[in-house]
Amino acid sequence: MISILRSLVAYPIIALVTLVLGGVAIVGSWMPLRWHVADHAASTWARILLAVAGLRFEVVGREHLQPDRPQVVVANHLSNLDPMVHWLALQPVHFRFMAKKEVYKIPFFRTAIKAMNMVEVDRGAGAGGYDFINRQVREVFELGYSLLVYGEGTRSRSGQIKEFKKGPFIIAKAVGAPILPVTTEGTDHAWPPGDWRMYGGRARIVIHPLVEQEGSLGDMLARVEKTIRATYDELVAEA
Repeated sequence: MISILRSLVAYPIIALVTLVLGGVAIVGSWMPLRWHVADHAASTWARILLAVAGLRFEVVGREHLQPDRPQVVVANHLSNLDPMVHWLALQPVHFRFMAKKEVYKIPFFRTAIKAMNMVEVDRGAGAGGYDFINRQVREVFELGYSLLVYGEGTRSRSGQIKEFKKGPFIIAKAVGAPILPVTTEGTDHAWPPGDWRMYGGRARIVIHPLVEQEGSLGDMLARVEKTIRATYDELVAEA
């Protein structure tokens, strides 16, 4: 019953906050030091959404953050709450997400994510789409941002980490960026995939040391996936 009441209250608040702070982010993108206003608006948005969802989180490994160095953040993906948690957990690193091209068809939301320099992805483009993505990523890096990509490509619905895709590692290698592995645990209990109810709870984020570009793409993928998978299994065992 608590989860139902929480969700009935949360959805209208989320809609209102998204409209208001999305508008702030759009206006802020026209100003000098554009990321200041937009990113502060996004941080407020994330805090409110996590509050109404009843999710608290703790972070381990902040000492590994290097905010002055553009990087590709690779994390596992469990819930729709992950972007909000990561946005706050990884501060002061300023980063952008990848967004499916379908999202760019949604009025207002399209304007907001364009204003914030999110990276558009066409999943139907295949290998030919990487040139378009890499061009956007380079522009994001030139603005001083990093990029966060979910290694599995989509949310896990089983509570287990899925096989990582090559995409994030192809992008990182193409632009010569190091990779920051991030392990996420617990967000799926607060808002499970496929469930409209929000249950609240606690999540844990572990930020690992930066992985420099060395070895083959396959070596990089295996190294990062092994780190995230092993840490996730340890966190689940402790929960």
